[in-house]
Amino acid sequence: MRKRDTFTKRFLGAALGAVLLFAAGCSNSEADAAKTTVESFLKTQQEGDMDASKTYLAGESADMFDTREDMRNGLRSYEEAGVNSKTLDEFVDAQTRACSMMWEKYEVGDVKVEGDKATVLVNTTGIDMDDWDNLTESGLAGEVGSRWMDDHASEIDAYKSSHTETEFQAWYLDRVVPEYAQELLTRLDAMERKTTDYRMTLVKDGDDWKITDVEVGTNG
Repeated sequence: MRKRDTFTKRFLGAALGAVLLFAAGCSNSEADAAKTTVESFLKTQQEGDMDASKTYLAGESADMFDTREDMRNGLRSYEEAGVNSKTLDEFVDAQTRACSMMWEKYEVGDVKVEGDKATVLVNTTGIDMDDWDNLTESGLAGEVGSRWMDDHASEIDAYKSSHTETEFQAWYLDRVVPEYAQELLTRLDAMERKTTDYRMTLVKDGDDWKITDVEVGTNG
């Protein structure tokens, strides 16, 4: 009986070890998959590919996230008012480029998986979101517009003399918006880069992991 008991214990021990190893493998696989989703999202953000970025989001995060097409559609009224489509394209390109500056470097840290939910810690280096908001709300657009009008006063008077106010507004924006976009990027590019911690929450969506929440300023 002792020999049989010993064999049984060895068999059960080996089988249990195999089951635990398989379970650990599954966990690592899911953690790797969640990490891959986060890395893919960050890479597309670096590249300014908003359409691709949205494919890694779900829930409210996806609903609140604007793709390039969403941004462009938000400017449709300006195009209908006569602003050149190229001007609006340049403006959207500048916005996506500015966004990519927030994610210039990143490092993915701890990944925790609990069933169909995962959390991933990320550390990034780039433009601080608050600094970007402060710049865009600082009156930069008015500053650029005022400077352009001062530099082109005679040209403005000549155009206004033979065009409607609506035509003038479109003509003016076609000239000022590209300068504003360039000025915005120049000032952002000159800003100090800062490190920021994020905690991203993901949920299982079929066979994939999708990001549902991004919390700023947390590392735990």
